[in-house]
Amino acid sequence: MAHKIFFAFFCVNLGFLKLTKNIFLRYIIVGGLSAVAEISLLVTLVEYFFLNPLIANIVSFCVISSLNYLLSRLWVFERTGSKKRIEFPIFLFFLTCGLLINQAVFWLLTDKFFVDYRISKAVSISSIVVWNFLTRKYIVFKSTDKAFFSKYLPNRQKLKSS
Repeated sequence: MAHKIFFAFFCVNLGFLKLTKNIFLRYIIVGGLSAVAEISLLVTLVEYFFLNPLIANIVSFCVISSLNYLLSRLWVFERTGSKKRIEFPIFLFFLTCGLLINQAVFWLLTDKFFVDYRISKAVSISSIVVWNFLTRKYIVFKSTDKAFFSKYLPNRQKLKSS
């Protein structure tokens, strides 16, 4: 009986490992978990700590984006990552751009169209999914010798391709 359970567990995990070799699929998994956590944190801040939804949106975005960075660095884009001292400032720049997009959509929906803040949050998250994936895959986590900013780095800072 135990060997059947082990075999079933092994097959499920092997299938999951094969399935998650796809970078975009791993990004969707991390992003989906991050979205649920971000909405949960937003609701908690608004309902239990009585923060203004616009302020709570910024806090939840920043907290979960930091967690998302770590998961992206460790699991999603780990094979193409560059040095953290180069990569993290670039990540912060695109994170700020993403925050501005997120906050603009959230504000527009909640304050101008009077949409419930939870629905506004779901829409604002979905509005930056493609932005985040493209900037992270092709700019933030791309190796420095291939990245758009590599011509500005001294040769000693460039990395060899993974």
